[in-house]
Amino acid sequence: MNFLPPAKSTRWLYWMAAYGFILWLLLIMHRIFLLDENFDTLIALRFAILAFAVSGILHLLGWLGARLIWWFTTLGIMVGLALLYSSAYKDMSGWEDLAGFLSFAMMLLGGFALGLVVEGVLLLVLHLRKN
Repeated sequence: MNFLPPAKSTRWLYWMAAYGFILWLLLIMHRIFLLDENFDTLIALRFAILAFAVSGILHLLGWLGARLIWWFTTLGIMVGLALLYSSAYKDMSGWEDLAGFLSFAMMLLGGFALGLVVEGVLLLVLHLRKN
């Protein structure tokens, strides 16, 4: 975790922008190259809103010092992207895009929830050791 910026650092803003842009590119690449869809500006805008909203929330929490939430959510996003990309190769009679996106969303939310639990347990343990 040494490469992450410290709490209340302005570098979290740069991380947020880069993270959101990379996530947006990965979502767009899935749609264009794997699902073989044409580029649609409206859908690209929706993916950008999703990617930067997730990145904003995640990096705001990192800025506040919740680095474990950042780690577990990033892990959930990576697993979710792997499921999203692998669903394009399964024959689901046209449901590949929805099933993949729902898998991605579930992994993202699962990683976020797990990060919240781990961060809460860590704070509780540190508080009990302090007293």
